[in-house]
Amino acid sequence: MVFLAFLFLFTTGFISLDKKDYLSTELFLKSLEANDLKVISLPAESELGILLPRSNDLKLSGVYSCLESKFSVYELTNSTQFIEDKNSSNNVIQNKNLLLVSKQNVEVRIERIFFSLKPPLTIHDAGIFIYPLGACFLLAVFVLVERLFSLRRSLTFPRKVEKALRSGEFPNKKWKQYSAAERIVWVAVHEKPSPESLRSYAKLEVSALERGLYVLEVVVAGAPLIGLLGTVTGLVQVFSVMPSLAEGKDALSEGIGLALFTTILGLAIAIPTLIGHSYLCRLIDNRTVSLNWVTARINDAIHPQQDNVIH
Repeated sequence: MVFLAFLFLFTTGFISLDKKDYLSTELFLKSLEANDLKVISLPAESELGILLPRSNDLKLSGVYSCLESKFSVYELTNSTQFIEDKNSSNNVIQNKNLLLVSKQNVEVRIERIFFSLKPPLTIHDAGIFIYPLGACFLLAVFVLVERLFSLRRSLTFPRKVEKALRSGEFPNKKWKQYSAAERIVWVAVHEKPSPESLRSYAKLEVSALERGLYVLEVVVAGAPLIGLLGTVTGLVQVFSVMPSLAEGKDALSEGIGLALFTTILGLAIAIPTLIGHSYLCRLIDNRTVSLNWVTARINDAIHPQQDNVIH
């Protein structure tokens, strides 16, 4: 479940593994359409005046018309800063790796949308908090998978044991010790314990079923707190650059990204883990009832005159 939560965030594009601040032309065009601006694609040959000289660092994405503006869109491939030709008559604006080239200034709405584009959140936005959050994620996945495997019916209370006890068949020495119920039966047959000793052994088997659940409880409580710590750290970064906002836009963006991303990760880990923990607790309760019933039936068969109620 924890893995599925992260898979959903990655597949929807809400979280990216890409370390670079990358903007795509497709994102820009979708943003224009989302603001009810009709975009028309034009042949590149028809608008040579708004094309830049060929370069290995530039990739032409297309030539477009929107409102009364015509512009070409380029993506920087190898560098992060475009050096404009001083002799060029074109107007070039840049946002991250994206270039917007036009003869004159584009419409204000188009320019505003262009500069409002932000790259998706990445794992790297979580800073150093990605390490404890990653540890929580791995621990939660490992414990959930291990417990789901270990609590299978065949390893706790096989149907053959239930069928045998319901039909009144007393277990024999040929029974193996593959499951918790069979181990209880094996102890009863081979060691002839007292009713109290057998009940104590049954409690040991129940305790083994609960192994690792405390780790899930720690993850459920700890992951959101780590996310909250990241949020506070990010807000501190934001407020620390407020006085020099003009020079600290990158730090401001990093602080907001840290604040949001750590909270998202913490909750994305804690919520599925909480659901998994609740399911495992319910499953263990059912297995405990079954093992108690096995213990009572075996005690009744071995010590028919004694009180075998399990507390």
